[in-house]
Amino acid sequence: MTQPWRSRIFFSKALTVLLAVAPAVIASSFLPGTVRASDDFLSGGDEATSIFDKAKGAVVQVRSGDKGYVLAGSGFFMDDHGTVLTSSTILGENKTARVVINGVEMDAKIIGNDPRSGLAMLRVAYDESPFLPLGSTNGLKSGDGVIMIGFPMSMAVAPSQGAVSGFDASYLAKVDDASSNTVSAVERFATTHIHANVAISPGQVGGPLLDSQGEVVGLVATSPDNGKSIYALPVEAMEKIIADFNLYGEARYGWVGVNVMQGPDTNHDGRTVRVVQVVPETPASLSGIQAGDTVMRIDAREIYRPADVLDASFYSHVGGSMTVVVRRADKLYDYSFTVIEHPNRPGQGMAPISTVPGLANAPSASKPTAEPMTVNHVVNESH
Repeated sequence: MTQPWRSRIFFSKALTVLLAVAPAVIASSFLPGTVRASDDFLSGGDEATSIFDKAKGAVVQVRSGDKGYVLAGSGFFMDDHGTVLTSSTILGENKTARVVINGVEMDAKIIGNDPRSGLAMLRVAYDESPFLPLGSTNGLKSGDGVIMIGFPMSMAVAPSQGAVSGFDASYLAKVDDASSNTVSAVERFATTHIHANVAISPGQVGGPLLDSQGEVVGLVATSPDNGKSIYALPVEAMEKIIADFNLYGEARYGWVGVNVMQGPDTNHDGRTVRVVQVVPETPASLSGIQAGDTVMRIDAREIYRPADVLDASFYSHVGGSMTVVVRRADKLYDYSFTVIEHPNRPGQGMAPISTVPGLANAPSASKPTAEPMTVNHVVNESH
């Protein structure tokens, strides 16, 4: 069974958001939608078998740590130059990594490792590597069939199929407190993730999630229910972090200095995100935006709930510009900002995010992650 690794959850009232431009690529919801997927694809017919047969050669096993305590998971080639995408949880704090290709273990260079998004990028000396094409989530909807590929229990590569059930920025999880009691808490992602009814085993974290065209739409990040379903980082989020890795060797997250939280919708139009603080000496402080303003739009993205702000924040680009439209006393005002880098590095304590009253809040840097396969020695070298 795959047990998600989680940090403790802390309560807080306000949220520091990294407002910025973001493509409207995925919808946010908390509850899964109605399943409408094709029975043929989900039943493991010829279509799914063909996708697996074509894709499996580009999926690899990734390992890190010494030979006494090895973390093992999955990954895949994203190009023909030996570039591998995988989950940051497989690397942990290790500074070295290895990739197993056709039973041969090769040293890999770590190009980038971002615990906040959960994405890591490696490179091995493997010319003309088979690779998987990156697709899009624009047309992906609840009920669509998907297939993930990985190395269950560090054994042979295998597929697992199911349907998309929703697109969530957070989920309600069961955690054990210090007194050994099971309690509920909200786990929050850095951006909206794909939720799919696809079973997973230890060792498959980091594997690709493919659509019915055989294109990558996500990377397996975690299981919220001990392996019964998965959450996957969307391909658009992967591309944003990949661009940062290539430019800076690390992920960079934007900031403009506005703190917001969720409040009641007194205008009955669904807009619930309000400014509670403008941080002095930040881009926002020079613009005229005020505490009490209701956030209506960030560039082309309509803002209704905190998850919309999370997505806009995640896709921001340091040095880029953005426009925020707010409502104040039934009038609309628009302000432009230049996005700066967040003063706190991801993983060093990002400001907490406010959510629905009555639910816990989690630091935005503490994206829940699934525990990769842990092996005490190298096994199944032939797979």
